[in-house]
Amino acid sequence: MQNTTQPIHTVARISSFLTACAAAVYLTGAAPATADQKPTRAPPAMAGGWTVEQLARSRGVLSAHELKDVPGKDLVVVRLNFPPNASPHSKSGMRCTAHTHPGSVWVYVTNGTARLGIAGQPVQVVHTGESFYEPKGAIHAVAESASATEPASAIAVMIVPEGAPLAAPAGCGKP
Repeated sequence: MQNTTQPIHTVARISSFLTACAAAVYLTGAAPATADQKPTRAPPAMAGGWTVEQLARSRGVLSAHELKDVPGKDLVVVRLNFPPNASPHSKSGMRCTAHTHPGSVWVYVTNGTARLGIAGQPVQVVHTGESFYEPKGAIHAVAESASATEPASAIAVMIVPEGAPLAAPAGCGKP
């Protein structure tokens, strides 16, 4: 009897990794990556028009490659850092980091616990080793550490159209 469990687990791990990497790219582009980063200043890659080589040299980008088997698409992997979330989760206390991505994003939490949410859906609490998927065009309304004292970090894997901005600001609303 053949063991069919191993290929399924391998595919699930690869899928989880790709989702985490995409989310990281998304989060790095739309939300402050560290406490000293200004929330109103978007990284240059947010403007679009960058080549994959320029993206690969951008702050927070771990890897960027043209997907030769998917013409017109790039694979971008980014590092995400979420500082401790010391502010209360009240409507008046939350900063707006809502954004969208021009392609699919997969986020994999590498340390700590993150709160990640898409508008219109419940916020997900994602622990180390778990992942979060964000479909193309969804409004990513919540991206933060779940702890008031401990940071969280992740990687995001994004599939983006060639030359497209990694993320675009979106209106804030209740996730």
